[in-house]
Amino acid sequence: MVFAAPGEALARAEELLGTGPSPLHASVAHQVIGIWQRDFGDTRLSLAHLRRARDLAARAESAEREADVLATLGVALVHAGRTRAGLAAFERGVARGTGHTRARVLYRRAYVWWVLGRHGEALEDVRRAIPVLRQADDVIWTARALTLRATVHLALGSVERADADFTAAEALWDTTGQEHDKADAVESRGLAAFRSGDVPAALRLLDEAEERYGKLGTPTFMLTIRRCEVLMAAGLATEALAEADAAVAVLDGMGGQSTRKAELLLVAARAARLADEPQTALARAAVAVRLFAGQRRTWYETHARLVLIEARVATGRGSGRLVADAAAVAERLSAFGAPAAPEASLLAGRIALDLGWTEDAERHLAVAARSRHSGPPPARMTGWAAQALRARAAGSARGVLEACRRGLDVLDDHRMTLGASELRARATAQGAELAALAQRASLVSGGPRRLLGWSERWRATVLSAPPTRPPADPVLLTAMTAYRELAARAEEARTDGGRPVPALEREQRRLEREIRSRTLHMRGEAPGGGDRFDVGRLLRRLGDEVRLVELAVLDGRVHVLLCGQGRVRRFEAGLLAEAEVEAEHVQAGLRRLAHPGAEARLPLVEAAGARLERLLLGPAAAHLGSGPVVVVPPGRLHRVPWALLPALRERVLSVSPSASSWLRARDTAPPPGGCQVLVRGPGLASGGAEVPELSERYAHRRPPAGTAPAAPPPAAPPGTREPPTQGGRARSGRGDHHEPTGTRDTPPHDGQSREQRQGPPAAREVPARRGPDLGTHGEPTGTRAVPPHAGPGPGEHQDPAGRGGGTTRSHPCVGDEGGGKAARGEREGGGRPGGGRRGPSGVPGEGAAVRGATVVLEGDDARVPRVLGELDGAALAHIAAHGTFRADSPLFSSLRMADGPLIVHDFERLNSSPYRIILPCCDTARFASVGADELLGLVTALLPLGTAGVVACTAPVNDAAVVPLMLALHKGLEAGLSLAEALRDARASLPGDAVHQATGWAFSAFGAA
Repeated sequence: MVFAAPGEALARAEELLGTGPSPLHASVAHQVIGIWQRDFGDTRLSLAHLRRARDLAARAESAEREADVLATLGVALVHAGRTRAGLAAFERGVARGTGHTRARVLYRRAYVWWVLGRHGEALEDVRRAIPVLRQADDVIWTARALTLRATVHLALGSVERADADFTAAEALWDTTGQEHDKADAVESRGLAAFRSGDVPAALRLLDEAEERYGKLGTPTFMLTIRRCEVLMAAGLATEALAEADAAVAVLDGMGGQSTRKAELLLVAARAARLADEPQTALARAAVAVRLFAGQRRTWYETHARLVLIEARVATGRGSGRLVADAAAVAERLSAFGAPAAPEASLLAGRIALDLGWTEDAERHLAVAARSRHSGPPPARMTGWAAQALRARAAGSARGVLEACRRGLDVLDDHRMTLGASELRARATAQGAELAALAQRASLVSGGPRRLLGWSERWRATVLSAPPTRPPADPVLLTAMTAYRELAARAEEARTDGGRPVPALEREQRRLEREIRSRTLHMRGEAPGGGDRFDVGRLLRRLGDEVRLVELAVLDGRVHVLLCGQGRVRRFEAGLLAEAEVEAEHVQAGLRRLAHPGAEARLPLVEAAGARLERLLLGPAAAHLGSGPVVVVPPGRLHRVPWALLPALRERVLSVSPSASSWLRARDTAPPPGGCQVLVRGPGLASGGAEVPELSERYAHRRPPAGTAPAAPPPAAPPGTREPPTQGGRARSGRGDHHEPTGTRDTPPHDGQSREQRQGPPAAREVPARRGPDLGTHGEPTGTRAVPPHAGPGPGEHQDPAGRGGGTTRSHPCVGDEGGGKAARGEREGGGRPGGGRRGPSGVPGEGAAVRGATVVLEGDDARVPRVLGELDGAALAHIAAHGTFRADSPLFSSLRMADGPLIVHDFERLNSSPYRIILPCCDTARFASVGADELLGLVTALLPLGTAGVVACTAPVNDAAVVPLMLALHKGLEAGLSLAEALRDARASLPGDAVHQATGWAFSAFGAA
């Protein structure tokens, strides 16, 4: 019972001792209390109770009882770090016990051998125990022994044998009521999935085990260790470090097992090394080495020494002594049969290479390279890294490139098993060394074309294949709805009371963890590593006019790869570190220029832009020609306002995460008959003043008779489709509407930036958007307002992706014959599962104003499910809403809607995101740089989903100045311009004062639409 229901077992044992039991029964009760304290409480109390149980068993003259207690005492002593005394207790227990009891003692000693890292002895003892336990029909202990044997096989890298034992054990557990052991079986299957390379399954199973343990009230220190290992493999080393350190603190507070503390410290040291915190890794590893040595756990001590050496190398302490130490560690790990042995050999070879000891390096690297053809992906990548270093030492650039290609192919295959875009992005860090080696070899031997190819090989790879759509998981959907509602309540409480509500924020964080956890469980669907980049195809698509500027960073210096006119040229520019510092200065200047009164800073910001140009473009700036320019920056330069650079200021300019991404956007066709969707979120100080003007403009716009659908980008205006069936007048020239410059439909404000005026989320206030010229929802008088409602309209469901019921648009998109996407899905037998009824032709759905082919959502109608339903497959979306970037968790970056935040995870549920998206919100073009050269954020989430172009902002902007910029931008789109062309013209149309200039520079066009 102590494992099936530990709390109840403890209470029953204490109750029994209160009745004055016989020595035999008292021995059992003290043993139960000792087990509970050993596993869930204070080790010192455990030892006291177990010694008492041993003495009472001897007094009862029961050899079998005494043998059983001695086995439990032996485990507790080993966990307390007293290995010699623990093994001595086992020797006495094996001698005292017979038959069935001895088999149970042998099983527990096998467990101790596993704890000590002595896997051969563990397999021998469990081999002797299992037949006896089976013969005695002892289901529970047989299942425990099989689980242990499987775990030992995993430690030795024998995944298939482990799977067979886990399967047999699980079949036995299904016949018992041992809930703790069932949870342990789920945890073990998670470990097996991890060892076989299935990270999503490992995370799912470990989370399930944690839920089971939680219901039992069981501490989960071993589970934490295993979860941290999986998190590190997934590129989440910082999270692993935090979890391990937190578990150590809890263990210290309760006086828990010394063995578990040492293991947690080893995990923390590895996580700190991977998180680029070498000093922390040194400190944790040094303590772990001391603890393991005192516990006589040589297997674990050797692993801790490997991390210690890696941390010393990371702090710049490479020396001949470290080569010898790493070689000795590699030899011991190989003798143990540990899968980490190739890592140690690679480390020894790498240190020797840095010291110029080529013969020693070749010897160690040759040993490490043997792992490249077998084993899990990390082991094979280690082997290919060693092979690449061998080729570099031999002067074979071809050999380096071949080894790097093979190693990155292994990582590609592994990465595509991951469904979550975050895991795919972070997993690329494992290939950073191979990518860097290939780039250096290309620079030396292959010329600019080859360098471009290898720069693209490992740049923005998350965008190289379609993302995995989140499953129709009811728990996930419920959690996302609850999160949105809770976030809205927390925001309302902060707005009303001016202070946060801790209970709401705690629950919000819990729901964030649940959403993220369930998202990480997704498996990848796309085979292979996505499209392969073709330099020739890029040059053909660029033609003679367009220039693509890809910035590659090698050894800290920026190399400019200028593509166009059928060739690739390379120029050297400045140092990346200096460019990053200058970019931060520019960002600070733009923030200040968002407020009136800072005009004196304009020359300073312009001068900083000139310095940035020298650092980032160097001599390439003089060779850009006169046509459009596409900039492909590295992840660490994603916040550069490229339009500020003098050579780019007057150009048609777009930004792309990679050249491959630009090609895909260029080849993306606009949706036939797609609608314009205008969204106005709550609490904007401007009231989203451009939205009413745009809604009126699109309502009255009508393409000339006979206009055919636009060609693919860049000339793909969203309005070129069949004429509206309702009203409107023909459009001539560059649009019939008069464009206000620098004017607003709302009362003027104090000139503060949108960020400054709104303040942090805790201080924002939702204004009542009424004014002399505004209707109920901020629409110009005479314009039909959107009728408010409390939720989705008739025929709609809450699932934004249409799974499990579908979201049906309750109005037809003009130009989409037969009634829009819902009808199109019915005709083609596709569309959203669950179908739904199509609204009558020409009748607007509840909460949506249909003006020609334009949908306006605002007020209470700008709710996340409805907004997502309208965005899916739209031609153009303009979303005026508060934007929040979450550096700590970029996929929870959000746009504020009436019912709470619209997060990146919501966008990932779209079947097809809008062809063009305009985000006139602060910081919507901010990203988190992760992995090798990946970006996580709102824009990068949209691009793989079908969005070909985005206009977004890299800095806080002045709200008043945004309105004329947006109106001018849409005027250009109406005239058939691309986003980049329209944004260039919109900047030129702004007044020349500092506020408007800074606003124009802060916006960038991403993609190619």
